[in-house]
Amino acid sequence: RGNCFNKSIKECYTWFKNFMTDNIKKINAILDILPQMQCKKCKYDDCESYSRAIVEDGEETDRCEPGSESTRILIEDIKKGHFKKPSQNINYKIAHIHIEHCIGCTICIKVCPVDAILGAKLKQHHIINEYCNGCELCINECPTECMTMIDNPDIKLWSWPTDKSNQSKINYYSKIDRIEKIKKAKEQKKQRLAENVNLREYVNKAIERESSKRKKIKTYEK
Repeated sequence: RGNCFNKSIKECYTWFKNFMTDNIKKINAILDILPQMQCKKCKYDDCESYSRAIVEDGEETDRCEPGSESTRILIEDIKKGHFKKPSQNINYKIAHIHIEHCIGCTICIKVCPVDAILGAKLKQHHIINEYCNGCELCINECPTECMTMIDNPDIKLWSWPTDKSNQSKINYYSKIDRIEKIKKAKEQKKQRLAENVNLREYVNKAIERESSKRKKIKTYEK
């Protein structure tokens, strides 16, 4: 508000537009330097939510556990207007399912942010090593404790920004989009069923009214 004091509406609009543009630029820049694990260790739902909280709400810059100190420094630089996007690397492990203890509950499939687990209810589940980003969200959710973290046999480092980290982000948003479509389809089906019920009720009431009229006519004729 202070930045618009004693300014015209047009000047205030220009200031606000520039302010919002600068914020969006910073949010995207911070998002680009986060590891895209969507691990929630920062206590936010995903990397984007954390980026927004830093810029819009003044959240602390040291909450990204995978990125640690190097990411914190980069975030601080972005807040000051210094936009950098250097490569960052960490050792990381991937999830592993001990098949003999898997009961096919599908809980791990639901909590995995990047669709890295295959399986169906009451069937054995399997990790897609190529997709697993080591977020660890599935580990504590497993009711039989049949999941552990192991060294990735193919890739020893999680690096970002890279094609792999970008693919992890794409997989995350693809899952969200799919879930939203399924939810919308269910709501539409529920609405159609409700409309059918209302139609049946209308027809039944119409039949009752007509039946009542016929009874009155018969009584009158007698």
